[in-house]
Amino acid sequence: MTEPRETSSATTALLLGYVRQHGGDEAVREVWERGQVGLTIEQMQAHPTWIGYDSRIRLFEATTAVLNDPHAMFELGATASTGEAPPVLVELLTAFATPGAVYRRLPRMVPKFTTTSTMQILESDVSAMSFRYRLHEGYEHSRLDCDYARGLLAAVPTLFGLGRATVAHHQCQSDGYDACTYEVTWSPRIRWWRKPGQHKLTPQQSVAALRQKVKEVQLAAADLVSSEDLDEMLNRIVDRADSVLYAPAHLLVIQTAAGQSLIRSTGLEPEEAERVAGQIQRGENLGDAVVVVPIESTRSLHGYLAALFVPGHGAMEGEQELLEAYAGHAAAALDLFTALDDSKRESRRTSALLGLAHKLAVVDSAQDVSEAIATALPEIAGCDFSAVLMWDPTLGVLETVATAHFGEQAREILLTTTIRASETPELVHLLAHHEPMLLGIDDASPQLTMLMVGIGVPSMIAVPLLAGDKLMGVAVAAWCNPVALDREGGLLARIEGVSQQGAKALENAHLLATVREQSLHDSLTGLPNRTMFTGALDTALAECGVASTTAVLFCDLDNFKRVNDEFGHGSGDELLRQLAERLRAEVGDSGTIGRLSGDEFAIVLPDGQGQAQAVDQARRIVDSLNVPFPVDGRGLRITASVGVALHTGTNGRGGPLLAAADAAMYDAKRLGRNQVCVSNELSAQGPLPLLQQELAGALKRDELRLHFQPIVDMSMSDVGEVVGVEALMRWAHPRLGLLAPAAFLPLAEETGLIAELDLWAIGIACEAVANWPENGSRPKHVAVNLSSTTLVDERLLPTVRAALRRYALSPERLILEVIESRALVDVPSTIERLTELRQFGVRISLDDFGTGFSTLAWLKALPVDQIKIDRSFIKDLPDEASVALVQALLALAQKLNIGVIAEGVETLDQLHVLRDAGCSLVQGYLLGRPAPALTIVPALAAQSL
Repeated sequence: MTEPRETSSATTALLLGYVRQHGGDEAVREVWERGQVGLTIEQMQAHPTWIGYDSRIRLFEATTAVLNDPHAMFELGATASTGEAPPVLVELLTAFATPGAVYRRLPRMVPKFTTTSTMQILESDVSAMSFRYRLHEGYEHSRLDCDYARGLLAAVPTLFGLGRATVAHHQCQSDGYDACTYEVTWSPRIRWWRKPGQHKLTPQQSVAALRQKVKEVQLAAADLVSSEDLDEMLNRIVDRADSVLYAPAHLLVIQTAAGQSLIRSTGLEPEEAERVAGQIQRGENLGDAVVVVPIESTRSLHGYLAALFVPGHGAMEGEQELLEAYAGHAAAALDLFTALDDSKRESRRTSALLGLAHKLAVVDSAQDVSEAIATALPEIAGCDFSAVLMWDPTLGVLETVATAHFGEQAREILLTTTIRASETPELVHLLAHHEPMLLGIDDASPQLTMLMVGIGVPSMIAVPLLAGDKLMGVAVAAWCNPVALDREGGLLARIEGVSQQGAKALENAHLLATVREQSLHDSLTGLPNRTMFTGALDTALAECGVASTTAVLFCDLDNFKRVNDEFGHGSGDELLRQLAERLRAEVGDSGTIGRLSGDEFAIVLPDGQGQAQAVDQARRIVDSLNVPFPVDGRGLRITASVGVALHTGTNGRGGPLLAAADAAMYDAKRLGRNQVCVSNELSAQGPLPLLQQELAGALKRDELRLHFQPIVDMSMSDVGEVVGVEALMRWAHPRLGLLAPAAFLPLAEETGLIAELDLWAIGIACEAVANWPENGSRPKHVAVNLSSTTLVDERLLPTVRAALRRYALSPERLILEVIESRALVDVPSTIERLTELRQFGVRISLDDFGTGFSTLAWLKALPVDQIKIDRSFIKDLPDEASVALVQALLALAQKLNIGVIAEGVETLDQLHVLRDAGCSLVQGYLLGRPAPALTIVPALAAQSL
């Protein structure tokens, strides 16, 4: 509840001090509880503020009741000069020469302490005065408020060493009168113990006393500099202004270095605060009702602090000086904050520079380098946005490759806009002079102006990324507000420092890309070498559909040795270069060509339509090579023998297919060279072993089984609760007995049977879990392992849907586990299929986590719900290194909001370490071995029974 600003904190402080003096701390707490103020007493004591009129009257009533004194409110007011009244208030009152002078100023002083009442003088004499005191409409008058007011009036002469004034109260608003009237009389005779001349202070002495009190306020307000948060500091400055100058409202407006106005206020609505702040910043005259002082130090003008009074009232003598002194203290606090903030900013910049250097040392692609530069620039340069653009000298254009802090729309504009040198004078200047440029929206070329308007930045600095004299790209730092290119300050140096680091890293990345290109390509012809070609072949086979054909053409030149022997190796090399160009022209984009060795070439044709198409392509190649090659002024003729091997459908293997094509090529040579031969079978395979033949019929003979190992949640109790199982395949071989998965699943993958087995397991697992009794706190789930082959099989989604529908099973009760290292073989297809499954409601688990080659790089990209920490991480627990690794994996999963299961738990020590680390889901022999039926009670619980 927010208290209305109707009664000054001076009244509250005086009341609490009086109650404490006459009743102790317990009485203070009881009064405060009865008063039902919308703040705790601790909040009020730590941070005095104004309260509402209703709260004030409740506090008056509570004080009278708790102290059991019907005259408490009069005594509270009458002892104001000797109680806990703020020193500033006492000095302010004694700044006047006589009690009469104070009484005459009271109508002006009342709005400093309450906004609900108005006072006016009716009659005035040397030692007597009458007042009219009226509570505004909308408030219920209280006699206790009259008692307090009479006490305050009686206390004025005591400030000058005189006795209390006599206050007669003939009319009261509580009796139906329009206002209260008070007749005040006092004796001008000084008490005998008061020294002559001590009853008043000169104006100069009063001002000096007030300044001294401000110094005390400054010392007491030292917590202004205790905050490390600017917003908190500004709130403290405006909140504590009331302790210096009592006013119904205060306003603080600060101008930041970036040109932003920060406004804080008390007693004003936000719209009113904005309006008055604008008037102050424009230097408008706001009249006597507003006191404005600058918050200024020798370093800078931070802004302004204002005290606002009700119309017709204003500051009294010395109060502006008080506010100015306080503003000086606030300026000093802001100076210190700025200095500390600058120091922290420099520390962050240094840390960011070190982080950038480390990042650039480990990334190895131009794209990663560009993203590292863009990410680091805002912190290091202090800009709002950043981008990196790469230069394409062939096309003469700059294209954005990385951005930071831009919104989605602005980022899309940057990534799709091409900056052409032919249309952009600034780019021509950058190319010619290789120096930083300040680009402003008002004086930029039309193309740049359109771009800057589109992305919403009026000012940016472009710095070239240079490798020697070669322009590789441009780093751009952009701001929401105009910025100057200060060559003397540190801004440009910081941006250039980032660009120099980034340029060196880009150069290294380009060199590394060249090395990689060379390592995967033949240096003579530029074609893919054997390593790259076999990878392309494996990819083509993995993407091959059920009805499509992948063809391999193995090409070997006939009698090429004669060319080298008769014309030299130089002529032979030139012949090979020209031959590679003819192959490129003949094959085009329909396939991949590779040079496997000296005069051996191979071609993979994916997504073919059959043998006829492959043979036709091979014959065209033979015919194209039978045309003389112009080498060293002579026409060299060469022929080639080509072998063709084909694979139709899925689950093809590159090695056997290439070997079959190689064998067919030798058949072509034996038949007379310069022709094409087709392999009738994959010559590298030979006859199928007996076990493979038996596995092919295992499903039909109903020899496969599923065993289930429990997954236990240890967060519920010491013995745990079974929340699910993992389905593990077994082969009930009629001759060899029950075989574990390791004995036959690799064979199933090699022969292309694995998808059939996985799809069968999904149906059986769903049937089993649907029939299990439910006696736990949540439905149990079943996890089924999938191979990467099954994951991209077109039958997977229909099989999952059919099984869930047939057994009325909720999708989230089925978890499909993929092995990490295999799931990353074909990442785009894997992500697509996993996303489809999750959209259907099925959960995805990444099995054997931590053993793959790209775990951290791909984990955030793979749409998974859960990871299973591989047993290799668990087996050495509680070894310190293993504990650290497990904790790191758990922290990573928590950050990514991914569930975790630890598998391979075999000892109590391992279990305790995992529980202490925050891993509640566990699986292993300690809690249950795989069995044909679900074990409801975990082994750990069974041991304790």
